Amino acid sequence: MTPNQLKILYNKYKKTLYNTSIRITGDSFDAEEIVQDVIIKYLRYNNMSMEPHQIEAWLRKCCIRESIDMLRRKRALIAAIEKFQEDGSCEEECNEGWEEYLSNGNAEEKITAIREKLEELPVGYRTILSLILFEGYDYSETAEILKISESTARTQYMRGKQKLLQIINN
Repeated sequence: MTPNQLKILYNKYKKTLYNTSIRITGDSFDAEEIVQDVIIKYLRYNNMSMEPHQIEAWLRKCCIRESIDMLRRKRALIAAIEKFQEDGSCEEECNEGWEEYLSNGNAEEKITAIREKLEELPVGYRTILSLILFEGYDYSETAEILKISESTARTQYMRGKQKLLQIINN
């Protein structure tokens, strides 16, 4: 890959990768480092037969995994998940206030508020909500990525939504 091709690749994906990583890690320095690591990893394992949509998917998946690994190295994610082990479901209670919040007002303003307030959540909740709400993963995929059970992912998602709603309403 020529330096010019590298620059084009980096400029094309850096914003997407950075935004993905910062939503998970909550740290701009870590997010910048992860973007660089993911691009280097792509260059090392570059498969020239990849289609453009496959490249982006590979980079995003790698970015998510690197972001989570960064959290694991810091032990924050493990501590947050262990602290909130599954002890029942709050799905009905959580959804009541959430649906009411989402049904009133401008959708774009709601999304902006959710993204801003997401940073105030503990790491575990922020990670679960980012993967499900913004990255589009379902419970089973999220559980696999985080190496937790699907029911724990579901419970953490519900609790995270409830906590996020409390932060937004205060």
